[in-house]
Amino acid sequence: MSQDSCYLDSEADAFYERNLRDLDPTTLRPAKRQIAEWIESAGVRPKRVLEYGCSHGDLLRHYAAAGADSAHGVEPSESAVERGRAAHGDAVKLWRGTLADNPVNADPGSRGRFDLVVVEDVLCWVSRETLFQSIANIDGALAPDGYLFLREFLPRENTRNRNHHVVGKEVYCYKPAGPHARIFTASGAYRRVAERVWLDESDDWVTEAGRNRFESRWCDSLLQKSSLSWSRER
Repeated sequence: MSQDSCYLDSEADAFYERNLRDLDPTTLRPAKRQIAEWIESAGVRPKRVLEYGCSHGDLLRHYAAAGADSAHGVEPSESAVERGRAAHGDAVKLWRGTLADNPVNADPGSRGRFDLVVVEDVLCWVSRETLFQSIANIDGALAPDGYLFLREFLPRENTRNRNHHVVGKEVYCYKPAGPHARIFTASGAYRRVAERVWLDESDDWVTEAGRNRFESRWCDSLLQKSSLSWSRER
């Protein structure tokens, strides 16, 4: 069983039950509010939003209420998708799938459709075998001049941590020192609009075990898909 299949078959639902089941899908979580406010501070006012790993869709509900014409989400947890659909009705469209394999990217009409794509704490959980397909799907869904938000770990060196909730399987959280955002900017098809690096002081997994604090260092990147990232032409 691949890592992506593990999340689709069981671990995504288990994660949702452990962490988010008691939350109201109609209430914007503080971390999601922080993301929305930071994106807005950069002058981004999206009309067509896609979020990968959207859980029950509270951030998408926020954008729909703020005037977005469409708000779509991809989420591997069946429980999260069902709760979100019941809570949001037609305001938000939720689809079950992984970043590499989902109904949104399978629809040719979705290519280049969205002017904002949000990927919060997702790429580290993607199998390395499907990482580049996942990146291609993000790029394929984003419109020219559209914006991509990424939140991901930023350790000092390439690190992978085993998911201790999954017993008997090789399932990891992959934390490149890169981070993944550099794959997009190195392509020449994206420019960096804003970036911030921060430490999660509330991460008990690090503080209680005495681990290196850089294992809970995070990077938020706001990128724009733009041909202007090329500074020279000969």
